[in-house]
Amino acid sequence: GKLEGEQRSIVMSPIIEMRFQLAYSVIMQAVWGMSYANVDRDPDGNIPPDNAFRVGNPFLAFHYQGRKGQFSYRAGVGATVPAASLPDDINDQVTAASAYYLAAAIRGNNGFWLWDPHTASVIIPIAFERYKPGGFVWGAYLDTGALIKLNDKNARTSKTDFIMQMAAMMGYQATDWLRVGSRFSLVLIPKFKEQATQMAIEPYLRFGSDNAFGAIRVNVNLDNPWGFSFDARQVWGLRIAGGAAF
Repeated sequence: GKLEGEQRSIVMSPIIEMRFQLAYSVIMQAVWGMSYANVDRDPDGNIPPDNAFRVGNPFLAFHYQGRKGQFSYRAGVGATVPAASLPDDINDQVTAASAYYLAAAIRGNNGFWLWDPHTASVIIPIAFERYKPGGFVWGAYLDTGALIKLNDKNARTSKTDFIMQMAAMMGYQATDWLRVGSRFSLVLIPKFKEQATQMAIEPYLRFGSDNAFGAIRVNVNLDNPWGFSFDARQVWGLRIAGGAAF
């Protein structure tokens, strides 16, 4: 996407996620992301592009889960390790910050705590899902918590910001191995004026079974600061995922 003027930016941002079944009703979740950004401020080629590779904040959470018929639920608590950081040089800071904020932007600011530099976060996730072998499936998700700024290099003006991430998923299990659907999300950080709200929609295709899967998703930001995605100087994301259970 283009963030300002004629600046053109590309970001590649992998995430590794693992879930461990500690007991019948307890899951430990570990998530860690990285981001590489190429920021071209002069498409005419007079100034070479800036590049930055940054690591995100590792996130560890514990969930209590249960199931009743076709419905499942889980609730938990998690926290991040403040590994995401910005360099001291002011010019390098701009590109490094782009790497983090673009990594969040291509996901509609979902999981913002993974990319917020110089920040420790505490997050409470809650989820309800309906699944059956064929027909409609749906899910509702709510993540709330606090973003605690540890260094003034972070662009947020408040020492502590409240974050609320709400999402709804609707899909259709067309066959045993194919699901098509979409996810709508709203992320609120009320005191962070530049990114106080972000709405996004994410159509997806999911292939596979419970033991192994692949997915293709397109994140479309619907409003400011990152949308509408396909307008000039805005951001969209193509997401490719895969996983397996052992």
